Amino acid sequence: MEVEFHTGLAEPLDHAARLLRKALKQGGRVCVATPQLDALARHLWSFEPRDFMAHARPGVAAAVWARSPVWLLPAFDAPDGGAGRPGIWINLGADAPARLDGCDRLIELVAAGPGEVEGGRGRWRAYKARGLTPVVRFEGG
Repeated sequence: MEVEFHTGLAEPLDHAARLLRKALKQGGRVCVATPQLDALARHLWSFEPRDFMAHARPGVAAAVWARSPVWLLPAFDAPDGGAGRPGIWINLGADAPARLDGCDRLIELVAAGPGEVEGGRGRWRAYKARGLTPVVRFEGG
């Protein structure tokens, strides 16, 4: 399993939208956990005027979850409609997942603010303690 960090992000929502657009163009399916659920959902509607990024949020029917390439959750432990999570997970400010079952690749997005940086460092240490080897793939700034 891969754990990668994208750090020092001035605009985390833009960065997340770019990653999602890239995954969708490659036919990928992604689960995003963020306490900024509403803001990210609005951002996906307006990020690129000609690109619609289909996504599901809590409360939709199980059939919608099953067909949606992007899942937005407030946290990784939130219910996902029972469809089984996609293999790519993006963490945008949520707590690190307690379980990583079904995750092939986890991308941690860390904003540039001091609180976000400290939170990212804590998640890095938590992954190391689980025997994983996180890597930095992108450094903003």
